[in-house]
Amino acid sequence: MHDAQKIMRARMSRRTLFKGAGALGLGATLAQTGLIRLEPNSHASLVRSALAQTESIQDILNITATVESFGVTILGVGLESNAQGNFTPAWTAGEVAIITAARAQEQFHLEFFQSLGGQILVDTFHIPDPAILTDHDTFFATVRDQEERETAAQIAAFNTFTAMGRPDLIKVSFQYAAEESEHRLLANYATGARPPNDLAFAPMLYNSASEIIAELEALGIIGGTGPSATYPGPGTIDPTNVTNRTPDGPVVSCLLPNAGGVVLTAQLTTLVGSEAFGFAKLTVNTRLGQVCAQISVARVNGPTTAQIRAGGAVVSTLSIPSMDGLSSGCVLLDAAIAQAIIANPGNYSVVITSGDNPDGVLQGHLMPL
Repeated sequence: MHDAQKIMRARMSRRTLFKGAGALGLGATLAQTGLIRLEPNSHASLVRSALAQTESIQDILNITATVESFGVTILGVGLESNAQGNFTPAWTAGEVAIITAARAQEQFHLEFFQSLGGQILVDTFHIPDPAILTDHDTFFATVRDQEERETAAQIAAFNTFTAMGRPDLIKVSFQYAAEESEHRLLANYATGARPPNDLAFAPMLYNSASEIIAELEALGIIGGTGPSATYPGPGTIDPTNVTNRTPDGPVVSCLLPNAGGVVLTAQLTTLVGSEAFGFAKLTVNTRLGQVCAQISVARVNGPTTAQIRAGGAVVSTLSIPSMDGLSSGCVLLDAAIAQAIIANPGNYSVVITSGDNPDGVLQGHLMPL
C-alpha cells in the first residue's frame, strides 16, 4: 500500500466509516426497515481475481461500471432513508434535489461504460457504519470522499488510455471525472465546509484504477460484513433535471498525424459462425513508430477490443469500434514490429472481440492495398 492510500484510508476511518459503538444494534434496526439486508457478499473473490490480472482497458471499464453501480445504490438508499425520516437533521429540499440528480448522473455514467463493454463485477455493497444512513454529515462526508476516490481512479486510468493510444477514452474519462468532482463540491458544501472548493488540484490517490476496488474492500463496502444493499437500490431513478446524458464533442489525438507509411488492408470475417463482417485499413509508419487504423464492422454485439495479432499473440491494440461500428485513430507501435508487419503482412491479422466472444468474433489477415 502506498502512502496516499494509507492517508486516504485513515482519513475515511476518522471521518465516516468506523465509529464502532452501537453499530450492530443500529444495523439491525435499519435492516428491519427494509432499506438494507444483512447477508454476506459472495463476489469478493471475483473482484480479487480481476485485480490479479494486468490492468487493461477492459479492466478499467469493469471497475468503472462497478463503482458507478455502487454510486447509484448508495444514493438510492440514502434518499429512501431520508424519506423515511431516519436522518438527523433531515435533508433540505435542495439536498434532496442534488442527490436525486446525482443518482441519475451515476446511472447515465454506468450505462455509457456498459455500452463500451464494461461489466459490473459485484452488485451488492455493504454499509460499514449505519450512521451513514442516519447522520446527515456522515452521509455527505461519505459521498464527498467517494467522489474524490472516483476522480482519482480516472486520473490513474489516463495512464492506460494514453499507453493504448485511446484519446476517445481519455476525453470521456475526463468528462466523467469532472462531473464527479461537482458531486464532491456539493457534498462538501452540505457538510458545512467553507469554502467547499478547498482543493486546487484533485489528489492523485492511486497508481492504477483497480486500487479503488481494493480501497472499497478495505473499507468494507465490497465484501464486508455490514448491512447490504443491491444495485440499483430502492426507489425509482429520476433523471428529470439532468441534461447532456452522453459524452459529446470531438476527439483529438495528440499523436503525430501519419506522414507516409505503408497501407495495408484486412477483410474481416466471422470466427464464430455469425453474420458479423467488417473491414480494416491500416497505415504502418516505421519513421513515426505508429499505426493508424480505420475500422468498420457490422453485426457485432458490443465490440470490446480491436487488436493486431501474430498468431495468438497481441502485438498492438487499435481503437475499438463504437456502437455505430466505426473507429479511427493512431497508436504508437514499436519500430521493429512495424518493420516486421510491413515485411510479412500475411503473418499478422486484425481481430475484433466482443463481450459474447472474448477470443474473437472477427478476423482478417493483413495484405497490401
